[in-house]
Amino acid sequence: MTITLRTIGLTALVLWASAAGAQTTSTATQTAQPSTSQSSDVATRPATTTFYGDTGLWYVPTAEVLAHGKWSVSGYRRGTDFIQGYTNVGDFAGTFGVGLGQRAEVFGSFLFDTRIDRDIIPMFVTDPAIGGIVDRYPRVNQPWTGDNVGDFYVGAKVNLWSEYRQNPAALAVRGIVKLPTAKKDVGNGTGKADVLLDFIASKEAAKVVEVSGAAGYEFRGTPDGFDVPTSAFRWGAGAAFPSRSPLRVFTELNGVVPSSDTASLTTATLVGRDGTRPPLVSQTEKLTRATAGLTFQAPNGFFVGGGLSWNVPRKERNPALTDTDPFADYWDWQVRLGYHPGVRVYTPPPPPPPPPPPPPPPPPPAPVHNLTVRAQCDPCTVEVLRSSTVTATAQDSIGCTVTYRWTAPSGTLANPADRQTLWTAPNQEGSVPVTVTVTCPTDNKTASDTVTIQVTRPPARTYTFEDVYFDFDRYSLRPEATRVLDEAVNALREDPMLRVIIEGHTCNIGTAEYNLALGDRRANAVRAYLLGRGVTGNRLQTVSYGEERPKYDNAREETRRLNRRAALVVNLQR
Repeated sequence: MTITLRTIGLTALVLWASAAGAQTTSTATQTAQPSTSQSSDVATRPATTTFYGDTGLWYVPTAEVLAHGKWSVSGYRRGTDFIQGYTNVGDFAGTFGVGLGQRAEVFGSFLFDTRIDRDIIPMFVTDPAIGGIVDRYPRVNQPWTGDNVGDFYVGAKVNLWSEYRQNPAALAVRGIVKLPTAKKDVGNGTGKADVLLDFIASKEAAKVVEVSGAAGYEFRGTPDGFDVPTSAFRWGAGAAFPSRSPLRVFTELNGVVPSSDTASLTTATLVGRDGTRPPLVSQTEKLTRATAGLTFQAPNGFFVGGGLSWNVPRKERNPALTDTDPFADYWDWQVRLGYHPGVRVYTPPPPPPPPPPPPPPPPPPAPVHNLTVRAQCDPCTVEVLRSSTVTATAQDSIGCTVTYRWTAPSGTLANPADRQTLWTAPNQEGSVPVTVTVTCPTDNKTASDTVTIQVTRPPARTYTFEDVYFDFDRYSLRPEATRVLDEAVNALREDPMLRVIIEGHTCNIGTAEYNLALGDRRANAVRAYLLGRGVTGNRLQTVSYGEERPKYDNAREETRRLNRRAALVVNLQR
């Protein structure tokens, strides 16, 4: 049947729906979704193109696609053999591919030269198995067509699963449209458009071997004047190994099963150059081909490869009908070269950066500076003008060498900057606070303590001197009087505050006036002696009482003589 725009539209719709569905695949199968913009540093592994221009092994595609914005190009020589007419078809193609988004690539393959060599002699024979038409090239009527432009294939492949996204395998759908650009009158094309749909599954196993399989259907346009198969089942499987090595081995097995076993002429008239005519009905072939080859690919993506193909099972030529190589009907050679940037591979994200080191422990708190001082006095009660020893005892938590400073509102400190010093009391009674202040030069921390010293007057001393006795009506000193007066001299020397009043006394014999004068002379006699012993005059005072103050009874001589005396009365000036 004739292919219609409806079939082409249906194909485009299927591809669009597949792309849309792929974009909304459950996140359960997209555990490592890449970003929408592909950078040049995305990890890839080697890959090549197929004869149609998409990413694949050789003729078998893989389900992976180019990254967005990446492109590929290649050139192919494909040889295909048919037992019908002992025909060999050589195609020389240039391909291209471009990645679109994260899941698709568009591609094309232009057969810029298709050459058909028909080796059977004569051109057509009556045997429908070998002497008829080739259903893919039914118009060929000459042994050699020469170099002519072939058809142009364009297509798109949509990736559904990808190992790059950590799916267990890669899955894709592919659609191809053949644009009939070949010369129909030469016979290297049917002159009708074809549509191909394929489902593809592939996987790289253990980073060693890449395996792929594809199956699909080909909807063929029917050439005018012929009744040929309108469709065919297409299949293929292959492997490449080592998958990440620059030099890789490729093995493939693919085939085409036409929807009909016969191809026939309806209204067309076909006559060979030698005048022979084909049978009205020719057999079609279920073509199965094995391919093996080597490809070297440089790290920059450029590749070159060559290989051989075998038709299996092979069919021997009838040597009576040809004079060329009998092997040419089941083997051919394949050559390719091109560039492919590689397909993306999953790269585990870098491990998270190690946690920052814990912050250094805070510096230990500055030691608390405890500074205390204790002031002590010895003694803590002193008489006026007497001294006390004051002592400071400091305790410092950081071992500082402290300085000392003593202060007091009164009194005198001998060495106020020493830890221990003498304090002399003032000539005034009362409580005197004596304070010590210690200072640490490191941080000028200070501490103080105060001790209170009581200043007292010395207890009043009682001085009692013996009286100095005189003979009757005499005022000269007896020898024994010096002992008494020397005691007075010593007391005056010991106590600078001591004053003495010298009283002159007499008995009652004589007149009062006489006795008053005699008493005065007796007092001055004592005073003269004391002055002679170094006592200053301002400390001595004389007074005469005569007979007015008898100490003893004047009625009897035994006691009267005791009133003839000079008495020393103590007067303390405080």
